[in-house]
Amino acid sequence: MRKPLHIMAVGAHIIDAELTCGKTLAKHSLMGDKITTVAITAGEGGHPANISMEEFRKINIEGATKFAEALGGNFICMNYKDANVPESDEIYNDMAEIIRREKPDVILTHWDGSYHEDHMLAPKIVRNGVRRAAFSSGEYPSHWVKKIYYAENWEDMRDFIPCMYVDVTEAYDLWYSAIQNLYYATHVEFFDYLSYYDTLSRLRGILAARVIRGCQRAECFARSENDRFRYSDMRDSLD
Repeated sequence: MRKPLHIMAVGAHIIDAELTCGKTLAKHSLMGDKITTVAITAGEGGHPANISMEEFRKINIEGATKFAEALGGNFICMNYKDANVPESDEIYNDMAEIIRREKPDVILTHWDGSYHEDHMLAPKIVRNGVRRAAFSSGEYPSHWVKKIYYAENWEDMRDFIPCMYVDVTEAYDLWYSAIQNLYYATHVEFFDYLSYYDTLSRLRGILAARVIRGCQRAECFARSENDRFRYSDMRDSLD
């Protein structure tokens, strides 16, 4: 019998993980796996003119919580400011403490090749958190994360080369229903995030269907040179 996994997705802002790898999270939710989403910031810096930054933070946190709950999971928002994410021992240790407490098997996060500073820092924060979590410190015992994968994001495409396609066809409806809880998925006019990631999953599904029979939608992930010292396998699933 397959042992359930704990999948954690870490985004720089609320909406990042939910859009880029949310269908994969939904798939693993349907498989009986545990799901946790983490946002380093609440994404409050992108607030519209008619909503204050503090109110938008509350709206985003509420939406992200509802998204996670729709997948039977939980949401964690770290207490860092949008567009002001630091490179510091404090944030690395905070991430390590979350990892020790939650004990994920697999972490999904941003690809390094981004023009967005918060996005570029997110994978570095994750990797440093993973390394530090492997050592016991504070309230929780050490924990070893098995794998890190990097999601496809239109803002993080420099040198992004997929190494794995995940068939998310059967999870699409669950994701589409859950994503309606996020403000940026339904209210933003300057970029149609929902249509972009909807269409991208269809495009990736067409490519994946060459080898995955019946695949209609897919999400793809990359692996990083930074992780080669930790991982020797290149499997075609999160297991």
